[in-house]
Amino acid sequence: MIHEYKDFIGDNPAATLTCELQSTLTPTVATAYLQIYNRDTTEWENVDSNNTADADTDFTLTGIIADTTNYIDTQQIISCRVYQEAM
Repeated sequence: MIHEYKDFIGDNPAATLTCELQSTLTPTVATAYLQIYNRDTTEWENVDSNNTADADTDFTLTGIIADTTNYIDTQQIISCRVYQEAM
């Protein structure tokens, strides 16, 4: 399962990413990841993960991007996603 979202961050040199979620598939079986797209390497990078939450229980993934230079596009937007591989 992948949920992608984009966010306008303007000319902010840093960003804090936070996602509160829950899954019917327990992260102890399939780890949940918060990722950000690196426009320089053209790859998704892990920001945070959870492999301890129970199914159907709220948990939070969060991370700080200290320098947004490699992540921001020409319209000052970053792309992030929450990812959990189905079993």
